[in-house]
Amino acid sequence: MSTSPPRLLTGTALLFWGGLSGHALAGLLAALLVEASAWLNLRWDFKREFYVKAWQFSILCGALVGILAWLNGVRAGHIHSLFVWAPLILLPLELAQRYGNATKIPLNTFSFFARRKMVNDIHHGRAITPRMLNIGYPYIMVVTLATAMASRNELQHFIGLSLVIGACLFFSIRKKGFRPWAWGCALLLVLSLSVTVQWGMLKLYYHFTGSQPSANHQRHSPNESRTSIGRLGRLKLSPRIFWRMQVHDDSVPQLLRTATYNEYARARWSHRFIPSLSRDDYDYLDPTTMKVSEERSIYTFSSEDNIPSLGKENMQVIGELDAGIKENPIPLPHFTFALGDLGEEAGIECNSLGTVRMHNAEFNVIEYSIWTGESSTTEEPPNAFDLHIPDHELHAIRRIGKHLKLHHQNLSTRQKIAILRDFFNTQFTYTTHLNTPRFDRGKRQSAVGIFLETSRAGHCEYFATATALLLREAGVPSRYCIGFSVNEHDPTRNEWIMRGQHAHAWCRVWIQEHQENNKRVAGHWEDLDLTPASWPSAESATSSTWQRQLTDTWQRWREDFLIWRTRDTNKSKVIVTITLIISLLSLWIIWRLWQSRQRHTRSIHQRYQRPQDAPLTALHKIEPLAAKKIGPRPEGTPLCRWLSDLLQVDPSLEGILLPAIRLHSIIRFDPHGATPEQYHQLTRQTAALRQAIKRKPTQGHTDTMTRPS
Repeated sequence: MSTSPPRLLTGTALLFWGGLSGHALAGLLAALLVEASAWLNLRWDFKREFYVKAWQFSILCGALVGILAWLNGVRAGHIHSLFVWAPLILLPLELAQRYGNATKIPLNTFSFFARRKMVNDIHHGRAITPRMLNIGYPYIMVVTLATAMASRNELQHFIGLSLVIGACLFFSIRKKGFRPWAWGCALLLVLSLSVTVQWGMLKLYYHFTGSQPSANHQRHSPNESRTSIGRLGRLKLSPRIFWRMQVHDDSVPQLLRTATYNEYARARWSHRFIPSLSRDDYDYLDPTTMKVSEERSIYTFSSEDNIPSLGKENMQVIGELDAGIKENPIPLPHFTFALGDLGEEAGIECNSLGTVRMHNAEFNVIEYSIWTGESSTTEEPPNAFDLHIPDHELHAIRRIGKHLKLHHQNLSTRQKIAILRDFFNTQFTYTTHLNTPRFDRGKRQSAVGIFLETSRAGHCEYFATATALLLREAGVPSRYCIGFSVNEHDPTRNEWIMRGQHAHAWCRVWIQEHQENNKRVAGHWEDLDLTPASWPSAESATSSTWQRQLTDTWQRWREDFLIWRTRDTNKSKVIVTITLIISLLSLWIIWRLWQSRQRHTRSIHQRYQRPQDAPLTALHKIEPLAAKKIGPRPEGTPLCRWLSDLLQVDPSLEGILLPAIRLHSIIRFDPHGATPEQYHQLTRQTAALRQAIKRKPTQGHTDTMTRPS
């Protein structure tokens, strides 16, 4: 758009952005800087090179925002979320146009190649006519889109968007004659298209991601896990590091459990529970907090009144949370007793299945300490859901259970586990590449049934699901778990590494109270992993060594830097350093602008100031009324020439305006030679002109106005 937005419209849009994005102070400061250009009498004579520097400075600001966000844990796949900061990133370019003498900037400012071509044309003496652009309305569009990206309240966003769009439409058509019906229809059409496009994009998003959601989001959800059971092709697992663990003793856990589920239905495991006196429909309880010191808090899940004193933590874990989940489950080893060092604002909850989730994390990268005990303090005894088998899996599970004779009365739980272990180790193979299944006639088969009876090849989700359902068929309570296998050690940093390709699924099985080594052992949950032991080597063989080392080094540096930066002892240092750098850069920019300021340069849109010694005629009094039709009188423009623009709005004024202009010129430039009759005649002509201006132009006059002269 070539025209500039009206006063206060851009500031209102920035206030709208600041209010809905949660950055009210930033929106207020940006709005004041933008709108102050209409109140201050300071302008700069910016050349073409300055606008290029302003654009490059905006690009630099965007790059710095992206780097800081990436250091704070924003993944590359979510970098589009940083568009919410676009109003501030592009603010230098908008301010350069606002405070410059020119109302437009060259369009080739935004293209390196176009600028090079223009320089080359100038060097060879070729004529150039660069296209000019006023970025006022495009900037408002960017602010509106950023508000939509940041808004979490759909109703408030829709109301604010309607007001901004309505104002843009009103100011863009008022010079051509405001017609309420046309304005209302245009506003309704734009809003309808906005709602329709948003609804369509949501439908497309749910269509393409609803049946195949992102692996990180669904595999780590505390309440549901959508498995890859039944999908064809190769299951791809990321080699990126998810968690790192340092163990301070020799008790290295083989598995770190992230979440547990107890109900299976059509390739989906979920968390179900039976409300009790201690747990309501929420099924998440807060732990007991132990304040060790002002800088350290420990959370324990023990229900005992007397909690034993804790020594040094057994292990420490560093990892990245999933920004797409509000409550992130965190990986824990078997028999976790207590957690610590999660930050003052972090919240910890544990459900009846032992899943521990964290919310209100200060940053995406966290570090926490773990204390382990002799028994599990985060899980409750089994209930009816731990023995449930879905109907569509029941026929195949019963056939395999009868074949393996798992219903024999003399078999203990561990003997049943031994039968299943031998069954899977001798007759099944591990693979992440599944072909089209072959259905046997006369059998009701599902994906798990085909795995057990036909293909006998699959990944860990097949083995864990089949194990849990077969144990339930044998009368043994069992649950499905997801997490990570601990099998990669980095001796240089003394860390155990858990990558995406180490993501694993297994079972939790209930071991009844029994006699063991002349000692009574209470009932408890144990990990049971019947996936063939060759699966970790099969996953690690597909990775590239040098690419992994480079990616791992960069990721560790980023996470370690973020952990260091967020510690209380280093926060003040980081804040002082960043503040000092920003202050020095701001002072340098302000000093450069102050040196090139033009205090007395008037804006081309400033109203004309009549000299004090110039004679005042009756025609001067009509200036406020004429300004409503043709805009304010620019500086340096004679009154007669400016009033001549009224003929473009209504040519019928020619018979009244031209005689009034002739009389005004006589009185203005020869006041002593003018007669009293001429003064009275100008007064009558001015009164007639005032009435003619107030009269609405006819349709013929409007058509004449639109024809080129």
